[in-house]
Amino acid sequence: MPGEPRVNGREPRLAANPVDPAADPDAPLPDPDDAAWIRHKPPFYYQPRVLLAFLIVILFVGAVALASRHPTWPPKAQCGTPAMASSTDHVKKGYPVYWAATGAAGTYAVTFGAKSARMSGGKLVVTGSESMAEGAAFVVRQPATLTGCRWIAHVTNPFPTGEYHLRLFRISGDTATQVAATRVDSDG
Repeated sequence: MPGEPRVNGREPRLAANPVDPAADPDAPLPDPDDAAWIRHKPPFYYQPRVLLAFLIVILFVGAVALASRHPTWPPKAQCGTPAMASSTDHVKKGYPVYWAATGAAGTYAVTFGAKSARMSGGKLVVTGSESMAEGAAFVVRQPATLTGCRWIAHVTNPFPTGEYHLRLFRISGDTATQVAATRVDSDG
């Protein structure tokens, strides 16, 4: 603008106090020999109190988000209808799959990757595997009495990429009847 003092012939002059341009023009200027961080007043959001408050808010929000991730794990003991649950829907090969079985008191067995099973000599034997399991299905827990209406355990995922099921079988004499299942996707 014409008539405005210029520095080096190009830029307009800075205010008398570059830290606070609205300050009293008669106020003393910062000492140019001081370090830059002493002469400069950072914006309010760089103040330690504000940064600390922001960090606390982020930690609180993160804790709430992580806590609500699996609100139903482990499932409560249900002594009614048998059910199966896993702590996650996806797991990589070689990593643990945490599972829980709930139901009324009785004798049960659990398989992983099996389509069908039968009793033979007091033990559960896999008679059919899921297509992706290619004969590698196995019994996770042989027949045992479910006490306290819930089992919680884990098994290492041996399967390549694909969809598999943990199945709960009720054992009655020499008969194994599937009563519940939960899907587990292997990410290979």
